Amino acid sequence: LLKLIFNEYKTVKLIYSEPYYFIPVKLGNNTNNINFIFSNIIPINFVPSINCEICTNFKLNETKSNLVSIKKDIKIPYYHNNYTGNIYKNFISIDNLGKESKFFGFNQITHKSKFSQNGIFSLSYLNYDFNTTKKIFAIKFMESDCQLHLGDYDNNSIINRSNLKSFDVTLDDSNSTDQIYKSIWYIKFSSIYINNITSKKQFKKKENPIKLSFDIGTNKLHIPKQFFFDNIQLIFPEKSQCQIHPEGYFICQCGDNYRVNFGNFTFENENGTFWISPTDYISYEAGISGGTCIARIKVNYENDLFIAGIPILKNYYSIFDVDNKTIMIYKEEKDEIFENVEFFIIFMFFFALIEILTFGIYFCRKKCNTNNNNMNNNNDEPQEVLNQNQNESSEETD
Repeated sequence: LLKLIFNEYKTVKLIYSEPYYFIPVKLGNNTNNINFIFSNIIPINFVPSINCEICTNFKLNETKSNLVSIKKDIKIPYYHNNYTGNIYKNFISIDNLGKESKFFGFNQITHKSKFSQNGIFSLSYLNYDFNTTKKIFAIKFMESDCQLHLGDYDNNSIINRSNLKSFDVTLDDSNSTDQIYKSIWYIKFSSIYINNITSKKQFKKKENPIKLSFDIGTNKLHIPKQFFFDNIQLIFPEKSQCQIHPEGYFICQCGDNYRVNFGNFTFENENGTFWISPTDYISYEAGISGGTCIARIKVNYENDLFIAGIPILKNYYSIFDVDNKTIMIYKEEKDEIFENVEFFIIFMFFFALIEILTFGIYFCRKKCNTNNNNMNNNNDEPQEVLNQNQNESSEETD
């Protein structure tokens, strides 16, 4: 309770429906929440317009909402698709936090036959429009749900500070023009190691740094095209017979030793290292004649970014400091001393509770026995007097 009192952030529960996490959003004069896909890599919110023919769920009617476009016929790429539409301004809020901000009302999407979502909500270094004292948001995964912390982060979750890593973030607008938005953010790494049980390889980039970004809007690990095809023999074992699925991930033949046979990725820079292991992007399914590995890897044809999605983010408490352009990641491992103290406190609490119950039962029984004895004694006294009187009467008769 004391921990909760001093929290200075607002908690928003994210809703999971495979493969996405959704965030409840109020748009304009709409009093009801609309669940949008939550993403932290796109530069602006995506909202389907009334003119989107393949959009099958929520559609925003710009005319009825009295919205006037700021820019027209804008293109924004997002994971193998190009979205086309107009830029508008409207009031967008989450849990009573919000203000008027820009959003992208799209009406066309390439390489898609259907868009069945309400929209995509952006929260990143490229788009933070909340009136909070600190421009910080954090993502905390738990066993049953996921929380978004807005305005600050939970210091009480950082138990062991030595496990907290901080990296500088780079914002890149160089590919954006008046008619296309290609703004991205990433961490620069000077080198990357990739290895499996049989071999290891190191890459160092000086002119073109290695770029890693994070996005809760995808459930895959995205690898740049050139890097993927140059190192496919390190990423996948030789005998895995990996086949690409129509949705973009890979299905491979494997055994329970996949943890060492598939590629490990280690990113390094002056701030430290970041590691992605096979257990982060592979789901293993045992079978009678052998196992199957679902490798949630997708080839990135759009840019040179490595993008770590939900399976990697789930391992960390991720803190996005927008003002200072840093990202902090914390491996949620409890300190051993803290765990022992916590266990001792819980043990003493239950021990005291058992003692109270035991002594309570003992004293209650003792009290009951005392009361019963007193009642028996009171019942015996009249009987003795009566018997005595009866004896005296008998003597007189005799």
